[in-house]
Amino acid sequence: MHVIERQGSGTVAVCVHGFCQSSLFWASTLDRLAEAGIAGIAPDLPGFGESAGLPGPWTLEAYADGIAVLLDRKGLDRVSLVGGSMGGAVAQHFALRHPTRVVRLLLVATGAFTADPTAALAKADQLETAIWDDALTTPMVAGFFHRPPDAATLAAFRRVAGMANRTAALSAARSNARGRTLERLAEITAPTLIVQGRHDKARTPEHGAEMAARIPGARLVVLEASGHTPQIEESEAFLAVAVPFLKGQV
Repeated sequence: MHVIERQGSGTVAVCVHGFCQSSLFWASTLDRLAEAGIAGIAPDLPGFGESAGLPGPWTLEAYADGIAVLLDRKGLDRVSLVGGSMGGAVAQHFALRHPTRVVRLLLVATGAFTADPTAALAKADQLETAIWDDALTTPMVAGFFHRPPDAATLAAFRRVAGMANRTAALSAARSNARGRTLERLAEITAPTLIVQGRHDKARTPEHGAEMAARIPGARLVVLEASGHTPQIEESEAFLAVAVPFLKGQV
């Protein structure tokens, strides 16, 4: 599994990307966390980014277990886990499947179930026959943002989306559509912070509130100028809540 890493001290923060994304979506965050003294790792999940050629299964549960294998290879027993979008769903599964390995859990722009799984599965079916080109990836990537980054960064994100293994992407999309952790969230024991973007149409603040109500002691923060990628759209505001949380100061 391809990873990017930044050096630091204390507990390592592992940042997990979303659908048709890669570690690139966490690279600038890792840089800033390192400046704050927090070590970080961001993997490219199998089927995406530089890990596009890795074999499946490409499901939320398999991704969670794959991160556990990655930690074993890195000699890491316990980590703080950060997940955005689909990566946040993976993080929930990791916290449920490997609870003793999570020091802190930071869920970003995610939810505990898909409101309309039938529609989500139908959308995945459309991807099965679609031409995987700029006409497909441009609106997909645009949908990640309320406040888009500069043109060069958007182009890099579109290249990342275009790198996805179609079979893996379809499998991951279907797993995400069917996935549901809501009824098990009370089992999560790690201190949890949930960050949602006010303008996120895919995973709304209401989704965050549902999770916060179920996870014991969880705290919800809504960033008012963000869409589906608060760590990029409002990086300073995101870091202002993420750094103290990951350092165990709040």
